[in-house]
Amino acid sequence: MFNVGIGFGLVIIAIAAQFLISKRLKHQRVSKWFSWIAWGAALLGGVGMSSEFGNAVGLSAGGAAVASLVALLFIVVDVADRRPDWPAFILICLTPTLMRITNGGLGGLYDAVLIPFDGIISGLRGFLGM
Repeated sequence: MFNVGIGFGLVIIAIAAQFLISKRLKHQRVSKWFSWIAWGAALLGGVGMSSEFGNAVGLSAGGAAVASLVALLFIVVDVADRRPDWPAFILICLTPTLMRITNGGLGGLYDAVLIPFDGIISGLRGFLGM
């Protein structure tokens, strides 16, 4: 049996879109759409996976706070420079998990940021029949 959760499924879609952009896709306009699909699916997949295994990874809340802030800095630079690469793509998948592990005031802020994405994932879960 092949069972895929919504988070992992969206990451698979994002990786496929990113692979097609780098290896096969030559059309410039379609490439731009695929990059938005890849980044959107990676972000939503990361949020979906974070709710599945967020606190089970064995990382302290303080370590997660520092790692999430550093990851967000790298993501902002890549998005601002319009040159998202594979390391940034991996970070966009992992950062929501780090955000969920963070406690305190920063953790509360992260929870508020992730709430809209949780709603989108709930809608996608029903749309995809998961």
